[in-house]
Amino acid sequence: MAKKVIVGMIVATAIMAAAAGPALAQAGPDTRPVRFLVDIGYVNLFSQPKWVNLGPEVEIRLGKLFTFNPDVAVWLTQNFRGKVKIVPGATVNIRIKRFFVGAGAVRRIPDWPENPSDVGIDRGWLLPKVQAGYLTGPARLTLSVLFVGAADDVAVGLTLGMALGRPSGD
Repeated sequence: MAKKVIVGMIVATAIMAAAAGPALAQAGPDTRPVRFLVDIGYVNLFSQPKWVNLGPEVEIRLGKLFTFNPDVAVWLTQNFRGKVKIVPGATVNIRIKRFFVGAGAVRRIPDWPENPSDVGIDRGWLLPKVQAGYLTGPARLTLSVLFVGAADDVAVGLTLGMALGRPSGD
């Protein structure tokens, strides 16, 4: 990995960690049953092709611990010159205070064809996805791993989601 990428990731992490203090001073957790978010992020951090993603997401609470999150993302190549990809997906998350982990799937894009070495295995048009993240008031930071092909063929994404509307009074 290039030194510039590593330094950039360290600086971005330091900036987000510094912003966590004021966010933690906000009112208690949001307990609304449905929350709308706008996501912006970066997909495929460690290899090519790379995309900037943005789009809406809905967080539907299924009790105290579980959420169902359908989303539709628009993926643009990092140089904004390629074709735009529309990538729908969904995840189910388990929330533990301000942390969450989850699993789901997203639509396979043509840039990630099925692995030719997986002869006889039909992976279909969905890619499995796992994610982990941290909630800070109206913001949510998510690290996602998409399993593109074989076990060692993954795409890593980092997304910042901002909730729309005002927090509940609970």
